[in-house]
Amino acid sequence: MEDSPRRRPNDRRESGPVVCDLAIADALVFDGRGTPPVRAAVGLKGGRIAAVEPLKSLRPRRIIRFPGKYLAPGFIDIHTHSDFSILSHPLAESKILQGVTTEVIGNCGSSASPLLGEKLSRERSRRPELKIDWRSLKGYRRRVARRGTAVNLVPLTGQGNLRAGVMGYAARPPGRVELGKMIGLLERELEAGSRGFSTGLIYPPGIFSAPAELAELLRRLGGGAGIYATHLRSESSGLIQAVGEAIGLAEETGVSLLISHLKAQGRRNWKLLGPALALIAAARRRGVPVHCDRYPYSASCTDLDVLLPAWAQEGGEEEQLRRLSDRRDRARIRREITWTDWNAVMIARLGAGGRSPREGRRLGDLAREAGIDPTDCLIRILKTSRLKAEAVFFSLSEANLIKVLRRSFCVVGSDSASRPLAESSNQGFPHPRGMGTFPRFLSLYRRRCGLSWTKAIHRATSLPAELLGLDDRGVIRPGAAADLAVIDPARLADRADYRQPWKPPQGVEMVMVNGEIVAESGRVTGKLPGRIL
Repeated sequence: MEDSPRRRPNDRRESGPVVCDLAIADALVFDGRGTPPVRAAVGLKGGRIAAVEPLKSLRPRRIIRFPGKYLAPGFIDIHTHSDFSILSHPLAESKILQGVTTEVIGNCGSSASPLLGEKLSRERSRRPELKIDWRSLKGYRRRVARRGTAVNLVPLTGQGNLRAGVMGYAARPPGRVELGKMIGLLERELEAGSRGFSTGLIYPPGIFSAPAELAELLRRLGGGAGIYATHLRSESSGLIQAVGEAIGLAEETGVSLLISHLKAQGRRNWKLLGPALALIAAARRRGVPVHCDRYPYSASCTDLDVLLPAWAQEGGEEEQLRRLSDRRDRARIRREITWTDWNAVMIARLGAGGRSPREGRRLGDLAREAGIDPTDCLIRILKTSRLKAEAVFFSLSEANLIKVLRRSFCVVGSDSASRPLAESSNQGFPHPRGMGTFPRFLSLYRRRCGLSWTKAIHRATSLPAELLGLDDRGVIRPGAAADLAVIDPARLADRADYRQPWKPPQGVEMVMVNGEIVAESGRVTGKLPGRIL
């Protein structure tokens, strides 16, 4: 069997006993690199792995034994939106209790930095409690360090920050000077440690950006400066064209491409997933570095106003709200909205002012109860929430989900912000992926996809680390950072669902970040050893 343990570890040391602070013993050790597991003890010293040896070859000050359990590198969540939530909830319970030790932030074109112009105004309006006092990645690093974090963070730079900061939410190409300013901002963020660039091409202002504009920015990543993570221009009827655009940009500029949460939205578009996967496979055969990420659920979640046509989102929030109140604009919106399955839309969260009775309800049902057309119900909700509305969309194919997760180029990402464990009045009904992505993938979908533990753990650890250029994360070997997760393979499971999304998973026995225990027996310890990598 592929998961049968080797007799001795690869990294065996032939000299005397290794002195270490702590040894984790009696667990089956998966090194994350896709090699079979070993029966060994892992010695830790100074926040790093000192040795992977038989216990008799170590001289630890303390031993923790986990008989019958699996020891793996801490999981790397390659697609998150914890940029701001980590400042309010630094314990990151929803991620730590899954075994996640590193989160990639700045996805879908929106990041914590740089912040200027209309982008800064919008974030200050949305998050007044944070008292945003930084403008750049350097300033954000200082703010995170001052607050502390239980998880490590890997920042990407959002194209939406660059465009909205320089030219607002205008639906036009940038001028030469404007593009130069965006390039300058990106280069400074990369110099400060950004690991790449992201776009959200269904959201303003990314929706207004042509491929030529994106190419000018992506050329700054050429030569291994980072990844290009993209929320495609379409995940529905235009999926094939959108995948082709992303691959074309990668070939033109030489970047490493990561297609975010690859899926085909809407039953009539499910048939497009196969051709999209074939496009990716063909590009990889040509030598184009293309990967995708995906969460193991057949429902998505995003801002409710993505259902509006692009022109209705131009000019920023106030202009968008003005259109929703204008009789002629509302009539045009009704004519142009293409969504039809209104009972597949569940209102997840409305604003931040406390629980709304509409949260957790289907939009079609709300429209019928109010005696109005679903599009009018949509407009009413967007107006009363001042666009601060999120929704879960039950419009994905389970068969397609398995097709994506089976691919060796697919890594695991929750597409979720970290949040506190306890239900609170302003969380609404968040997608359960925020609490269950990694246990769900490693237990339920590992089996459904026919993956061994070795291959599944590789997808959640060293593969994303390699894409991000994190040489000392995602692996268990001497010299690597001591980011570790101990799991009980017999008990591992997610427990959150769409009605009770706050339930933590079970079977994650212990989690360590930079050598410190941040969770034990399903509870966080309160320690904050994480940092921006």
